Amino acid sequence: MLKNIKKILSQYFSNFYYFFRYLRFRIFFFLVMSVMKGILDGLGLAMFLPLLKMISSENADAADHNLGNLSFIINAFDAVGLEMTLFSILGTMLFFFILKGVFNFLEGYLQINNQQFFIRRIRVSGITALSGYSYSSFVTANAGRIQNTLTGESARVALAYRSYMTVITNTVTIFIYSLLAFLANPEFALLVGVGAFLTNILFSTLYRKTKSLSEEVVNHSHSIQGLVIQQVAFFKYLKATGLSQKYAGRLIKKVYDMEDTQKKVGTIGALMTGVKEPILMAVVISVIIIQVSLFKGSLELILLSILFFYRALNNVLLLQTAWNLFLSYSASMVNFKKFEQELLTNSDRFGDKKFTGLSSEIELRNLNFSYPGTDLLTDINLKIKKNVTIAFVGESGSGKTTLLNLVCGLLRPSSGELLVDKVPISDLDIHSYSQKIGYITQEPVIFDDTVFNNVTFWDEKNEKNLQNFNMALKKANIFDFVYDLREKEDSRLGNNGINVSGGQKQRISIARELYKDIDILIMDEATSALDSETEKNIQLNIDSLKGHYTILIVAHRLSTIRNVDRIVFLKGGMIRKSGTYRELISEVPEFKRMAELQELG
Repeated sequence: MLKNIKKILSQYFSNFYYFFRYLRFRIFFFLVMSVMKGILDGLGLAMFLPLLKMISSENADAADHNLGNLSFIINAFDAVGLEMTLFSILGTMLFFFILKGVFNFLEGYLQINNQQFFIRRIRVSGITALSGYSYSSFVTANAGRIQNTLTGESARVALAYRSYMTVITNTVTIFIYSLLAFLANPEFALLVGVGAFLTNILFSTLYRKTKSLSEEVVNHSHSIQGLVIQQVAFFKYLKATGLSQKYAGRLIKKVYDMEDTQKKVGTIGALMTGVKEPILMAVVISVIIIQVSLFKGSLELILLSILFFYRALNNVLLLQTAWNLFLSYSASMVNFKKFEQELLTNSDRFGDKKFTGLSSEIELRNLNFSYPGTDLLTDINLKIKKNVTIAFVGESGSGKTTLLNLVCGLLRPSSGELLVDKVPISDLDIHSYSQKIGYITQEPVIFDDTVFNNVTFWDEKNEKNLQNFNMALKKANIFDFVYDLREKEDSRLGNNGINVSGGQKQRISIARELYKDIDILIMDEATSALDSETEKNIQLNIDSLKGHYTILIVAHRLSTIRNVDRIVFLKGGMIRKSGTYRELISEVPEFKRMAELQELG
């Protein structure tokens, strides 16, 4: 049964199904509260009928006849033996409105809880999907779109949900009031319904325009987020070169473009708010004239219908406003759906075999890797034994970093095999494999937080973790520096580690990787941005780690790798030679030339 419901909802009510996917049957509990609130409100208003009978008590039979299909409400008094007095009628009316208040509270309570649950689910869903996003897809993605979708767009999707739920509750209420109005005076109700339908056609053009402008707002927002990311990333360059104002001008223009679009959306909303009530009241007045003049309708029942329609009218206005708001946010919802689907479609696809640690070797066998139209690695055959230190050298574009990205599972071979302890990497649970890898780049990853949190990655600060933290600091040769700081391990490092030097940032990065209990340590140009003295200290660090970890190094500075176990020289995406430092100096002219240019012998 649930399958059939999902199929119908997804096919005919796509927007409703989107919210249903996250809320499930919570959404129906909310709808039940809305229906009960509307029914009780209608019954409370219908208690005016007995009052009308009391007014026309001189001819009760005529009054019963004039009440038409709603006379069952008056008959209900007789059925329960309740005498119709002013106090019994007003008491019953109060009872219905008290019950309505209870269901009104329950509806509001469920609305808040459902909304928070929905917001949490979509954000968690987006974050989880991003964490599983493949690296090869990420490098070609729009960073501005990713950030904007997970922050600004998720908030707008939450507003879309709130607006859509308002549309549904008002639709339910309108239906109930319209039904009561129809029971009171079918002809009058049908005429008003036709008029309301015609006014909705009138507003449809404005709805389409709002939806179109909503898509423009989303695109502007993506662009602004992308530009802000780049302004922060390249802040130093822009300030140093006097280009910050020019770049800011470009960003400001985008802000103005977005503001202009949002003004148009707001103008349409204001126009619709201003004209809706006069138009709908004109429809009601026209129908009253037609009903009384042409059909000789009972003014008593017309006034009763108007009472129901007046309540319905308020909900029509709220519904149209809510629907226009929903349309203004709908592009964000469509974007979020597409974004999430793209993340899931391009997620990592690996096996489920848990990786507990490297026991023997990593082997690359006849491995090739290419992007469309570009071969980056060709026929790579290499064995990396456990706890050896291997360096990869070669000119820019020779495939060094790409090879390391394959080894650590960021990329997948186009052909050939990558075996970890004889197991194809595609069969491994990539998360458990990645947890055994330490990765240090030219620009160390430093979070704007304390030293302890940077190294432990926000582990609980207990005795055991503090002990492991201190051990990692000692292995990374930064223990003394940290405990000379004013707040020691609780010292804040600042945005991108601005409060410490480049060498200290690298050591903190190394300490984080060693704290993780890794097997494989990858260093990609980890010392190329450091001065000679700091580089030498980091080199001593690496030398002290030899034999304890499988260390893979990419370096342009050959002084860093003189003492490694083996050097692999790549050229044009192929392994030209591998051996010790001395062997490559004597056998590979290009490598010897690199050493001479760096004044190394």
